[in-house]
Amino acid sequence: MDVRRNTKSTMKSDVNAVATSNTQILSSLKPPLHVVVGGGTSGIGRGIALAYRKHCPDAHVTIIGRNQSAADEILSQLGPNGNFIRADLSLMSEIRRITKEINAVDVLILSQGILNFTGRTPTTENIDDKAAVAYYGRVLFVKELLPLLRSSSHGGKVLFVMNSKRGNVSKIKWNDMALEKNYSLMAAFNHGMAYTDLVIQYLASQSENANVSFIHAYPGGVRTPIGNGLPFYLRLPAKVWSALGGGVSPEECAEFMIHGILGTKTGWRCIDEKGETVPNKEVSDEEMLKKVWEHTCEITSRTAQL
Repeated sequence: MDVRRNTKSTMKSDVNAVATSNTQILSSLKPPLHVVVGGGTSGIGRGIALAYRKHCPDAHVTIIGRNQSAADEILSQLGPNGNFIRADLSLMSEIRRITKEINAVDVLILSQGILNFTGRTPTTENIDDKAAVAYYGRVLFVKELLPLLRSSSHGGKVLFVMNSKRGNVSKIKWNDMALEKNYSLMAAFNHGMAYTDLVIQYLASQSENANVSFIHAYPGGVRTPIGNGLPFYLRLPAKVWSALGGGVSPEECAEFMIHGILGTKTGWRCIDEKGETVPNKEVSDEEMLKKVWEHTCEITSRTAQL
């Protein structure tokens, strides 16, 4: 028996069932959704943007990123309600600027990220570039767009695409929360995952956010261009893995992520690669949530150091 072929067949069946359900729900929504996708010019973000357009043809989909040529290709598929905002999402000042251009949002997708193996690389705002894109800038997006999310007639939805399975608060370096003294790639990954778990809990605990749902997702293995940023000795194995059918396509991942969004009615939730609830996620104590929120607010308030 070919186990790999059987697994792929099951996965395909799951994707088809989820996609059908997504279409049934989204195609009937009135008024049409306003969807904003950070990192929407490639990979998972691109897949989600196009999936919303497919399921909800009248949806207003705004993608945000740096690659104009990639955006032009996607805009041709998003139709007359597609929009692109060009921005460097590693800069908090840039995020504060561009969010003022957004008038409505029902669904906020945060999938932007960079993958490299350099050490701490500070931006002009003295934030490690990887953390700035994958965590701090994402939270700032939410902060800036919360008034619009709260007023959504559909109930605002926020999706952080990172790793909802591996967050562990015991790995947070509480005396060096920005990792300015004890930086390592593993510590940075651990902080990003744990902070995301904590920040969605904090946001959901605020009474004024009762109409907004906050979701942290683990997308699983997805065949995206982000692997091109790997060192040469990892790039080839990644390409072989992809060529042999490892993981799922961005389009398949998008269906599961949307399934997870639609299945989250209120509060906060961690979902897996199928869009289902990650088991055994514990609620953190209020003091811990507040400490992470205050730290995040301090970092995201930074501006360029000239």
